[in-house]
Amino acid sequence: MTTLSDHYAVGIGCPCGANEPLDKAFQTPTRQYVRCPACDLVFLNPRPTRDTLEAYFQEDYDGDYGEVEALDDRQPVFQSVFHHLCLYRSSPGTLLDIGCGDGEFLVLCRDAGWSCSGIELSKQAAMRAAQKGLTVLSPNMLERGEWAQHYDIVTMINVLETVADPAIMLRQATTLLAPDGLVIVRATNSAFHLSMRAPARWIGSQYDQAFHWYLYSAKALTVLMEGAGLTVISLRNSTPSRGPLSPIHPWFSQVKWTLSRLALWPLSQFLYYVTRRRLVWAPSFEIIAQRSGNAR
Repeated sequence: MTTLSDHYAVGIGCPCGANEPLDKAFQTPTRQYVRCPACDLVFLNPRPTRDTLEAYFQEDYDGDYGEVEALDDRQPVFQSVFHHLCLYRSSPGTLLDIGCGDGEFLVLCRDAGWSCSGIELSKQAAMRAAQKGLTVLSPNMLERGEWAQHYDIVTMINVLETVADPAIMLRQATTLLAPDGLVIVRATNSAFHLSMRAPARWIGSQYDQAFHWYLYSAKALTVLMEGAGLTVISLRNSTPSRGPLSPIHPWFSQVKWTLSRLALWPLSQFLYYVTRRRLVWAPSFEIIAQRSGNAR
């Protein structure tokens, strides 16, 4: 008989390792989210097991959602991450994109002279990336410890929201870094999304059907990175994608969503600069870190 524990990790604490009781964050008709008082991470409780995660990416990501990454809607995201890394790496080197999807970000980096590789759990997405002439490595290489100290840059673009354990993933990424290498993460911003749950109901978005398993604040991701032996050297708002609401939403919801997006990005940038770059309030943020002890 299938039980809850067959699909979800029951009774697992926060990935940061704190032993404090978890606070209730919010719930949907089908899910419950909790917040760690020690690091501020918000996550689904219970969390999906690794087998459930792999099944999701095979059955759902290979469908319509996987195709989205090839659209122009995601190009502002990739450009934002690329321009951010170029502030700290003026000349091309070796780059690994974990969760590379169809490989559109790797194509951008390759065209700029970088030696690129990717890791992708979805077989269909990995195949589409390989058809673009990209090197796609097996996800098992992270666990085997291959390519240690090999990459100048390791990127994870909206990947840590849907991994089994982000702390383990960050430690694995750290081992891949060459001396003075950088880890660059783009993550969904819990400060923004939790505050927008009520306004989203006015727009007509399905915020009650939360997708991500983890929601990160800047503090939460910083704590996890430091636990993985990394030191944060840059934090900023990330340019949002141009993607509309799902086509299932009526036209008036689409209009309200478009108007809201036009207003929220300038507002988040204003708050970022008026607080001297201490407050990130865009839908997603970017964070760059390097091995502790090598901080600039």
